[in-house]
Amino acid sequence: MTRAARSTQILIVLAVANLVGYAARNALFAVYPELKVRYGIGDGELGLLQTLFMIPHAAATLPFGWAGDRFDRRRVIAIGLGIASIAGALGAIGTSYAGLGASRALVGLGTAAVVPVANSILGQIFDGPHKASRMSIFNLGLFLGGVVGFAAGVALGFPLVVVALAVPGLVLSVLIARLPVPPPEADAPAAAEAPDGVLPYLRYMVRRFAADARELLRIPTLRWVIVSTTAMAFAAGGYNAWLQEFLVRDKGMTKDQAASLLAIALFGGLSGILVGGRVADRLRARTPSGRLWTIVMGMAGTVPCAVVALEIPAGPGLYAAGIATLFFISWYHAPMAASVDDLAPPGLAVAAQGLVIFTMHMVGTAPSSWVVGAISEELDLHAAMWVPTGGLVIAAACMAAATRTFPADAARARGNGTDPLPSL
Repeated sequence: MTRAARSTQILIVLAVANLVGYAARNALFAVYPELKVRYGIGDGELGLLQTLFMIPHAAATLPFGWAGDRFDRRRVIAIGLGIASIAGALGAIGTSYAGLGASRALVGLGTAAVVPVANSILGQIFDGPHKASRMSIFNLGLFLGGVVGFAAGVALGFPLVVVALAVPGLVLSVLIARLPVPPPEADAPAAAEAPDGVLPYLRYMVRRFAADARELLRIPTLRWVIVSTTAMAFAAGGYNAWLQEFLVRDKGMTKDQAASLLAIALFGGLSGILVGGRVADRLRARTPSGRLWTIVMGMAGTVPCAVVALEIPAGPGLYAAGIATLFFISWYHAPMAASVDDLAPPGLAVAAQGLVIFTMHMVGTAPSSWVVGAISEELDLHAAMWVPTGGLVIAAACMAAATRTFPADAARARGNGTDPLPSL
């Protein structure tokens, strides 16, 4: 098998793993009415389920990122997918809300292994002027997975949906463990030899982990990227968890009509991921901060489209606004992953991805569904949906600030004082 064929194989398998991870994440969004009846819960508790998923999901990205820089990256992803699949299937057995919450927490923990480790692998094998374009294919799994999870929930209902999504996860964990993934180009930073004994070893790991985080947080651009992506994650998480309910309650659509609108709008999201990757690489060829400016443009385009979608009634205009909103909000995925890879010092590629994903999900995505649900109970869902819209404005402003320091920080990460990827 040629190097190009191996790279394509790795990209496809990791993209499918991303799809399955996001399908598991979104599996319950279409079964809210069933969960309300089965467990006797309201909007706040429904939103809390996603928060219970996201907190361990976010927290686990840090240790998974640390492990990905030091151990076989294939096995790190495979172990995570295995945990998520088994925990998801067990969620069908429990009869209590607490049991379902525990299952969702473990699914969140396991799926956290996929994105930071996969981003580092893809950033390595596709390093160069087309990196964001290639990584955009991996990120297609985000939207396709979301649709698969939602559609599976509609078709299968609860609890069968969580069992059905566990099977491909287990199969993928076996496949990924055998992928021809190259070793990292740079070893993790040298450290003292690990001590013997369980507790001393754990303390050693925590110290090394903290040292890596401190080194990464010294990078000014990375700090701005973290704040921006956290605001974006809050916005996306709030929309994602409550969009169907918003269309039904606020726009007067049936569940089938809402599903139809979301399915059509999906094409906007998928095309946005691909267009964002291509625009990012083209702008990167013109200016070192081109990929970050792509994110700024995407967020700036999302805001007016989202405002229109919130305010107009159901009809052709709402469909157009929904497609445009998902198109522009999807621009950031591949440029963000590629830019974080450019900023990472040698041996800390996975840790950098993990740190960004940790903060964006722990502070952004995790509370978003609960916050929107809680505001919906106090006011109404229409008012609550304005909160994530405001997050997009903050995200665009902070990413614009990151463009100022990116060239110098990226050059330092490559160990020289020049542009790490000269303009073509």
